Amino acid sequence: MVATVCSRALRITADGVRFLVLASVVAAGVASREGTLLLAVLFLALFVPRVARLPALLDLLVCASLTWATWSQVWHWYRVVGWYDTAVHFVTPGVVAAALHLLLSRYRLLPSPDDVRLRRAAVPLITTAVGAVVACLWEMYEWLVVDVFDEPIRVGYQDTVVDLAAGMGGSLTAGLTLAWWAARGGRAGVAGRGP
Repeated sequence: MVATVCSRALRITADGVRFLVLASVVAAGVASREGTLLLAVLFLALFVPRVARLPALLDLLVCASLTWATWSQVWHWYRVVGWYDTAVHFVTPGVVAAALHLLLSRYRLLPSPDDVRLRRAAVPLITTAVGAVVACLWEMYEWLVVDVFDEPIRVGYQDTVVDLAAGMGGSLTAGLTLAWWAARGGRAGVAGRGP
């Protein structure tokens, strides 16, 4: 009963984040066309964890982290303090890697975190590999934004290496969390096959 109420509260909060993103699409429309497009794509992407019925907590974390990263770009929050960019690049790929690991395991493209045939270190390793791909794609996106669309964001060799390291560190943390959750009997919750 308590788990159901908690799960419902997490879903409602995630839906609240989706509503905030929709509202920010309108707000960004006043500021920039690129921001409006980016937020509109984000709004659609945030329905993936909901439709895929990922665990409610992971749904909320995906919504919150992707919204935070996108708002940071649209509203130029990366310029606030030096470590801010690294924090975003640590959290977001990790959360996305955990979600992708669960989604891909559901379609048997990756082993499930609760697969008893896996060695204990396999889940963090797999999630870190997925997160490394996410971090690389993000850096390619940043290159595209700067070199093709001439957006004024801070990039360079050092920034790219730090962002990639942060993304892999966040993904390793997410993988360790998934492994811990599965080991503690969170099988239905982790794999998303529960009620």
